[in-house]
Amino acid sequence: MTHISQCFNSIAQYLNTPVGKITKQEQLYVRTNRDHTVAGTINIIFTLLKESKSTLGGKDPIEEALIHQWLDYALVYGVNANNNQSVQSVLQQLDGILATKTYLVGNRLTIADAFLYYVLLNIMTNLTYLEKEKYINVSRWFDNIQQDAQLRQKNSLVNFSTIYLANLVPVRH
Repeated sequence: MTHISQCFNSIAQYLNTPVGKITKQEQLYVRTNRDHTVAGTINIIFTLLKESKSTLGGKDPIEEALIHQWLDYALVYGVNANNNQSVQSVLQQLDGILATKTYLVGNRLTIADAFLYYVLLNIMTNLTYLEKEKYINVSRWFDNIQQDAQLRQKNSLVNFSTIYLANLVPVRH
């Protein structure tokens, strides 16, 4: 199962809606649920959102557009962060953007936060404590998002504790 397919399954489970059948035709993901077919990753996410009657969508056209942009970002950069250099680049960009934000869009959790959480889960799980501190704003955002047990599902909480630093680097007087 591809990373995107896992994200679809996680999003569908979080939204409590059937994922349907996901196939990949060349470079395009296609979802079939009953007699309805939707093509394209973002279209599939928005369809799952609509079917769930969730409030994680945008409240107005501006928020909808921002959510769309964040989903694009997650697909273009987050999903393709498969080496140390690209991971560091994505985390650095996100860290700057999240310096003044609690959520990606507006002042509440949206489907963009949920999707980016699933995209970054493996990356954040494998970061060292020092890397988590280096990207403190991403770590703060991720830790906030993961506190939603329904969103986290069966995934373990990623530990962001920095208490170990007191033992690792002794205080100098």
